[in-house]
Amino acid sequence: MQRIWTIYHHQATIHGDLAKLSVCNLTRAKRKSNWPKPSDVNPISGTILDSMDHSFILYLLAVVLVLVGIAGVILPALPGIPLVFAGLLLAAWADDFVHVGWLPLTVLGLLTLLSFAVDILATVVGAQRVGASRKALWGTFLGSIVGVFFMPIGLFVGPLAGALLGEYWHTRELGRSTKVGLATWLGILLGFALKLALVIAMLGLFAFAWFF
Repeated sequence: MQRIWTIYHHQATIHGDLAKLSVCNLTRAKRKSNWPKPSDVNPISGTILDSMDHSFILYLLAVVLVLVGIAGVILPALPGIPLVFAGLLLAAWADDFVHVGWLPLTVLGLLTLLSFAVDILATVVGAQRVGASRKALWGTFLGSIVGVFFMPIGLFVGPLAGALLGEYWHTRELGRSTKVGLATWLGILLGFALKLALVIAMLGLFAFAWFF
């Protein structure tokens, strides 16, 4: 009888251990199922990139575009006023057009289109009125680019020298070349002044729409 009781007690102990082992395995499986999968983990989460404000990046890019656009009013290789307009449009979009709506943006777009007309009137039309050749116009453009490397004097001397040399190459007449060079140079100065006034007007209109 005692032997039977011992065997029964031993089997009960084994069953109890198996039950504990099953509970332990279920607990481990449950804990394991709660672990995040590798595909669910964002590798960028928690980094400095994740904490940066998206709108701040847009505003920063808008400021860069405006500054490059202002430089483009002086430098001939950059589309100055279109870049200014792009920066202002980006700033308004980053603000969800709360402060600056479509009406002031439309006016800014019209001023941008007006800048193209200013370029044509100030350079091509002004030079052609004194009979400037195509070589003189190309000389003006190339002289403006070369003048960038000799700022600030090069910005004024470069276009004048380029137009004069281009016209002299075409006609071989120094007097006529000087006249064409001066006319082209004055046209460029007038265009620069008008485009600078347009940029100031655009920035002023944007600031007025934003704050008032």
